[in-house]
Amino acid sequence: MQDLLPFEDTIDLPSLAGLAPAQTLVLTVNNRLARRLTLDLAARLRAERQVSELPRIMPLSAWLADAAQSLTFVLQDAPKFRLNTFASQRLWVDVIEAEEADRALMDVNQTARLAMDADLLMDEWQLVVPGAAATDEFSSFQRWRKRYHARLAQLDAQDANRGYADVLEALATQRLTLPENIVLAGFSDVSPRFERLRAAMQVGASRVHHFADEQALHSDPVRVEAADPADEWLAAARWARARLSQQPEGRFAIVSSQLEAEAPFARRVLQDTLGGQFAFNVAVGRALQAWPAVQGALAWLQALDALADGAGCAPRLAGAALLAAHHVGSSSVGALAQADARWRRNGLLVVTESVFAETLAVDPVLAQGWSDAVRIWREPHPRGESADVWATVMRRALSALGFPGKGNDSVTFQVVGAFSELLDTYASLTPVARGLSGRAALALLSQLAHDTPFQPQRDPGARLDVLGMLEAEGGQWDGVWLLGLTDDVLPASPRPNPLIPLVVLRQAGAPRATPDRERTWAQAMFASLRGVAPEVVVSHAHLDGERELRASPLIASFGQACASTLGTTEADGSHAIGVAGRVPLQTLHDEQGPPLAEDAVTTGGLDVLDTQARNPMWAFVRHRLGGRALQSYAEPASVNVRGQFLHAALEVAWRTLTGQDALHALVARGALDDFIGQCAAQAASQWLEGYSPVLRDLELARAQQVLTRWFDVEAQRLPFEVGEVESKIAWRRGPLSLTVRLDRLDLLEQGRVIVDYKTGSAGASFESDWARVRPINLQLPFYAAVIDKGDDALPVGGLVLAQIHARRIVAAGLSDIDTGFAEVKSVRDSKYFEGVAWGDLLVRWRHAIETLADEYATG
Repeated sequence: MQDLLPFEDTIDLPSLAGLAPAQTLVLTVNNRLARRLTLDLAARLRAERQVSELPRIMPLSAWLADAAQSLTFVLQDAPKFRLNTFASQRLWVDVIEAEEADRALMDVNQTARLAMDADLLMDEWQLVVPGAAATDEFSSFQRWRKRYHARLAQLDAQDANRGYADVLEALATQRLTLPENIVLAGFSDVSPRFERLRAAMQVGASRVHHFADEQALHSDPVRVEAADPADEWLAAARWARARLSQQPEGRFAIVSSQLEAEAPFARRVLQDTLGGQFAFNVAVGRALQAWPAVQGALAWLQALDALADGAGCAPRLAGAALLAAHHVGSSSVGALAQADARWRRNGLLVVTESVFAETLAVDPVLAQGWSDAVRIWREPHPRGESADVWATVMRRALSALGFPGKGNDSVTFQVVGAFSELLDTYASLTPVARGLSGRAALALLSQLAHDTPFQPQRDPGARLDVLGMLEAEGGQWDGVWLLGLTDDVLPASPRPNPLIPLVVLRQAGAPRATPDRERTWAQAMFASLRGVAPEVVVSHAHLDGERELRASPLIASFGQACASTLGTTEADGSHAIGVAGRVPLQTLHDEQGPPLAEDAVTTGGLDVLDTQARNPMWAFVRHRLGGRALQSYAEPASVNVRGQFLHAALEVAWRTLTGQDALHALVARGALDDFIGQCAAQAASQWLEGYSPVLRDLELARAQQVLTRWFDVEAQRLPFEVGEVESKIAWRRGPLSLTVRLDRLDLLEQGRVIVDYKTGSAGASFESDWARVRPINLQLPFYAAVIDKGDDALPVGGLVLAQIHARRIVAAGLSDIDTGFAEVKSVRDSKYFEGVAWGDLLVRWRHAIETLADEYATG
């Protein structure tokens, strides 16, 4: 890294204002500095009551792009297309996939990004890799790079890196005209290619100046150590409120080294602390794909492509469109949401075009818009076409649907404008995006929307900016708080590009290559940030979770201050967060809801009592108020369907067999396998109706295996008859009426045994659950307490949890008799029920169940 100052004439703002605007070009290191210089020059002219045009002030990257574009009108052999960053990355992906067709890469997109960076480093730092230093990774990169250049030539295209090279050549040969004065502002990290550019400018322009910011201050920061990152943000927010209150005309900033990750938390802290009294801007954009209007557009387009083919689509895809709004039928959003809920509730597996059109019929205008959009999508010209054609089709289809709908706010209006620009960018991908199906075209659009950040326009009245380090460089405020300055952030750990040998990067002094290089960059960055305001506060956290943090060595020598004194207003001496005064905390202990009316019977299943035992409040919300989460969309391989399928197969089997003797007879005849197959096939006709033939056969084969193993266990237990199968039990206590279904009731010589099937893979921890004062997972205790009234000739003597799963076949439980299952434990051997007789246990459960029912009924 070299210093520009010895090589350029120095110029300050007054001198800059004195240059002829038409013959002056100001190139800055970033957008923020360009905006600030523009505002400063305009303010100076207003103060001097001058009316004059301003010189061109723009970031270097923007000027290079404009210059490369202008060369297309000068050079006869200029490339036909200019690729943006996204198009370049897509081309790198295609090239790498072609070169590595016989070898799988974990993440091609990440590899493409590394290849783009390596390509830029090679040219920016004029890297030369001798044969002895070449690595396998570099050899692969060289193959990719050669193919990439060939593809650019084949496409007659140019990327930003090649554009830079063409501008340099045009300057060297004086085929590119420059103004008389070039002013370079904010450049401290100078690469060999930038040196060449500067030298070429000195030849083509009368003078090249270095802008010296007379506003830049080198203040001595105050250091704050916070307990943790949350406390650090809170301290910064308090400081900001105090300063905003003290200086009504002042402008302030909070600068974070990791703002992108911390932005959501930062917004919450600032909203809480500033209390709506002061506006602020957070300079972090979300991916355009994350904004609701864009999500809605993509959802409708994806549903349109899936349904226009006539094959139908998954309810998840069609449902996303119904819930998205932002269409001509926005007034019918409630009815469309209800339709989506019905699909979930009814377990719909496929949404056909007719089903979707029937759903949209609740809004005739939307239904007509959908019909027009389908017609547009089905026109023959888009199929297999390029990105520009698809962009036109997408615009027309969304227009037919009435996108973006009515009544949108300012932010949504900006998002829609950004999405329109995104479609323009999408159309420009044509050189590298041809022969696209509808699905591929939409996947490309989604990826572009994901990679494109969007941030609404800043509030012009906001006096507090929250931004990252790079964005803060070159700014000017009255006070700045720099937080997160730990020794692993400033300087950061090196991150050399793995595709280029480290020794080459080190010798060239390339960015991010070595600890020394990172330290040099960090020192320059920190020096720059020290000059953005007369008051600078630097801070770091002491702990992040259990990890101890240390201050950056760049701030360790500064005097330490107490955060509370920095967040104090001069007016009243109170901490900033308390300026408005804390509201005393009030507590309201509300645990009683209205009771159920005696004449209004409330029905439900056993989940009412189980939820009451676990969380009475949730039982009230779920069963009294009807609060429900939306069900998940149905899937062919749903575990719930598999469990219902196995339950149904077992029901068919035991209604036919009725006992162990019949099972033994089947085994003796060698007919058990055929019998299980018939039972499974009968159950499949009901529960596997929507499965594909292949998946259905797999489920039947699995059921055959699992049920064979289970019947082998049943055949070896003590003799039994099946008394009841899938029988309903109605139970009522006061206004609460419950209906439950008992899987099976067996009759043994010593008593009755209740069997409950569990088809999941998780093992049952039933003893601790049943031993609680408020028992949970109480299906079997409930059955025993309800069925056994104490006066039956054959009492309930055992509770069996039959786990029937491919990974585990076992019958566990609790009993007072010998059930013939080895894993079923006698109540006398259970540590949870030590000294409790079986009859007393049933009474305890009955009392607990009745107590839970009474609690629920009384609110």
